[in-house]
Amino acid sequence: MSSSAAQRKHATLQEHFTAGDFDGIASVYYGIYDRILDWERANPNVVVAPAAEDGSGDWERADPTNLEQPSSDSGPADMTEARRWAILVDNIDGCDANTSMLLWLDPATGHPSMAQIAGPEVDAEIAMRIIGRDIGAAPPPKEYKPSPLAESLTRLAEKMNPPPAANDNEPPTARPDVKERLIRLQKEHGGEIIGESIFGATIDSKTGRVSFGADGVAILHTLKGSWAVQETPQLRATPFALRNSTAIPQREWLHALHYMRRYLSVTVGAGGGGKSAHAVSEALAMVTGRPLLDPDGPLCRPLRVWYVNAEDPADEIERRFTAAAMHFNVTAEQIGDRLFTDSGREQEFVIVRQEGRDFKVREPMVDDMLSVIRENAIDVVIVDPFVSTHEVPENDNGLIQRVAKAWRRIADEGNCSVELIHHVTKGNLEITADSARGGGALKDAARSVRTINAMTKDEGERAGLEDACGYFRVDFGKVNMVPASAGSKWRRFVSVPLNNGKGLTNRGDEIGVVESWYWPSRDIVAKRAAEERASLVADVPTETLAGLKARLGAGDFKASDQANNWAGQLVGEFFDLDVRDKDSKRQVKAMLAAWIDAGELEIVQIQDSYRRVSPHIKPVAALPK
Repeated sequence: MSSSAAQRKHATLQEHFTAGDFDGIASVYYGIYDRILDWERANPNVVVAPAAEDGSGDWERADPTNLEQPSSDSGPADMTEARRWAILVDNIDGCDANTSMLLWLDPATGHPSMAQIAGPEVDAEIAMRIIGRDIGAAPPPKEYKPSPLAESLTRLAEKMNPPPAANDNEPPTARPDVKERLIRLQKEHGGEIIGESIFGATIDSKTGRVSFGADGVAILHTLKGSWAVQETPQLRATPFALRNSTAIPQREWLHALHYMRRYLSVTVGAGGGGKSAHAVSEALAMVTGRPLLDPDGPLCRPLRVWYVNAEDPADEIERRFTAAAMHFNVTAEQIGDRLFTDSGREQEFVIVRQEGRDFKVREPMVDDMLSVIRENAIDVVIVDPFVSTHEVPENDNGLIQRVAKAWRRIADEGNCSVELIHHVTKGNLEITADSARGGGALKDAARSVRTINAMTKDEGERAGLEDACGYFRVDFGKVNMVPASAGSKWRRFVSVPLNNGKGLTNRGDEIGVVESWYWPSRDIVAKRAAEERASLVADVPTETLAGLKARLGAGDFKASDQANNWAGQLVGEFFDLDVRDKDSKRQVKAMLAAWIDAGELEIVQIQDSYRRVSPHIKPVAALPK
């Protein structure tokens, strides 16, 4: 190295500007350029910014459209251009494709400055971190690539040591054909095929040489170590062979025609509608083998269940299971070692996370889940709620599909059933499988989807309930593999005191536990309705009823509440009830029905003035007109 070159190498940027050393100025800028380029996390270009009034760079006005190329790669043409030199950096990892950063050096101090000149503002911080890290870090190690001489020696060695000839007296032991595998790996990961290796392949951000071990496994060799390569299997069509139906394995339903081994299932419902409490009761039913939610059902083989609540603390999970066990008389011996419960506040159960501008499956998390499932021989995993297990936008079907696929993979490789509890969008009067919050990819990935709907006021009245609150039904919203006979299952909340309060009168926490409930028979409902109707007219004075019957007998009052001369209008007059009011009209109809039940009134077919026969209400003792 010449003395002048050595002096230039150790001179500062200020000294280059003072000496008018354009080559030195260029060496500083291209040194930064090379460092950014070496790390391959962004694309740098040396540029010239627009000029301010004093001839320096107008950095505030600079944007990708008004930047110019340098006069020469060897250095600026003059000092005015030198003061406007900068480095444009774009195509930055983790940033928007339109994001551009501008880096320049102060001629007086040599201090760097950086500003975003294009793209979303949210990219500024990550872009500065990546550029600053690349400039300040040591140059990355270069991947070894064989020289032409080394390649020639390799080919010569192969010619001098050909594979041994086959022995006709022994089975053929020909080495596997790796050519097709090399071509597939090269198409997927890049690089150049030389012999039986790929040089310059990039796999999971690691660049190196791919070759095959003695066992046929593809290995990526880099300066930092070696890793096995997961090859994408080649697509093949599998011939179908018809066999006896008795030889086909039966589906492994585990519980309630919903939980199925190696499949994903989903239960959707509104917040506070019973999803979590229902899952707790089901979990106890599975670990004990007792039909807790189907008292007439058979005993089943006890299962091993892992209940994961990603939102509530561990003590709240304990309260719910303890209350359910108290209500159903479940003992610790009946549970044994088959129930596992965990809280998302103590362990993280996020399976897909955002990394930069991308979303990736957390493979260590998947591996840990599978390890726990296998170690404890788990049959069923219940995850509540689904939304807490990922960081992706719920309306992005492609990303939700990635999350669902990860959970389905756990079910398949863990040989267990995975149940996901999911919320619904607001404003759903009747919840269906399509009401699930976010994209429909989760519903499509599941083999069974159940819906939870609260009992309506009308249903409560038909069931003879004073208050429908706390009652709900469970329906199959997607029945890919469920028999058509599987209908609605009704449930209700019951309050169970834990008796954990202090003092004789303080029962402590009251926990809602879900139990089965059966819709009453028609006879029971009819009897209840008749009793309620009878109570409405029980206190009506005899003379008042006699006056009403006299008016009905003398007049022409129809049974239909749509008629202008409806009998209920007369009842409203007698008892000061406005039949235009919905509740009053319902009461009037119930009173008429009560008197008909009691044999005081009856419905008879009478021809009206238009010679049309229609039902009328008359006193039982009265003769038709």
